[in-house]
Amino acid sequence: MQPGTPQRLKWQFDEPAPGQEQFIEEVFGNYRQQARLLVPDIERAAPAFVLGGARSDFTRLNPLLYRLQAAGIGSLTGNLSGHSLASEPGAASPSLATNLEEAQRFHSHIALRCRTLIGHSLGAALTLKLAARLPDVDSIVLICPAVYPDEAHQAPFGPAFTAAISKPFGFLDSDSYAFLRQFQGRVLMVIGEYDGLNSQRFGKGPGTSAGNLWLAGSERYSPIPEEVTHALMQAVSAERLQCLFLTDCDHGIAAHLRSTPAIADQVADAVATFILDGS
Repeated sequence: MQPGTPQRLKWQFDEPAPGQEQFIEEVFGNYRQQARLLVPDIERAAPAFVLGGARSDFTRLNPLLYRLQAAGIGSLTGNLSGHSLASEPGAASPSLATNLEEAQRFHSHIALRCRTLIGHSLGAALTLKLAARLPDVDSIVLICPAVYPDEAHQAPFGPAFTAAISKPFGFLDSDSYAFLRQFQGRVLMVIGEYDGLNSQRFGKGPGTSAGNLWLAGSERYSPIPEEVTHALMQAVSAERLQCLFLTDCDHGIAAHLRSTPAIADQVADAVATFILDGS
């Protein structure tokens, strides 16, 4: 554990935390990655482990994680290869499989206490894979969740990865749905109103994403196929599933929470309640 870091200049958002922050540096062969642990002044639940989305570092979800920290719930979030300036140089040819191994190494620092995983977008796909390896996890928060074909996890980020995740309905070829069907814990899904839209309504083929659109007077980004959201919901029994739908929000939920503090307060309250109810 380190109390500070020289990497701050590479962070996407250098904002003061509402409490103590500590840093973990892990060595992966010939490269290093860093994680940040947010420590609440008065702890009300064990720290959650958080996996961010593509092109994000551990500061992207500050609007949620800082509010959780202030509410007594800490979190550990790692920078994963291939996604941000803060994670460079990272692995030589990173993939989802690389990220999953990095995540599990970071998670080991809080594994004896951690029972909650939080995953955002691409990080949600990794969260489901990680949860399948962790029998003590009993609460999962999926924020604008993505799911990718199992074969895509080995593909290096770039053209090979894009090709692997672009096949219509390819996302159904994932064992994460089977994992959720047998998972005995609770799941909270947080979804933007304009994400997971029906692609055929906007002239795209079935089993694909609607992409970038102009809706309700604004440009919207809906990269998650509608069928992914439905498949995830159907994989979790009604008594174990909670859903939070955010109006006027697309896939860019982190930016939405940053620009609308009152909504960020409500989302953080809902996530905190979900975590505390299971502790």
